[in-house]
Amino acid sequence: MTENLLTIVQVCERVSMSSSHVRKRIKLGKFPAATHRLSTRMVRWSESSINEWIEKTHEQKKHQTVEYKTE
Repeated sequence: MTENLLTIVQVCERVSMSSSHVRKRIKLGKFPAATHRLSTRMVRWSESSINEWIEKTHEQKKHQTVEYKTE
């Protein structure tokens, strides 16, 4: 089975962020870097790495909400 590779446009659509915001978060270590470099100006993300980040972020938000409500 072949892994789906996503462009920056597809990644931005999935995470509801602009490309500049995604790039800033990558530099800060808060977003996964591209997993495949196809040329000097063409990179792709594995669909699974983006899905994992979305799940992790969603879980963190749920925990923050629960902690906030319990205080």
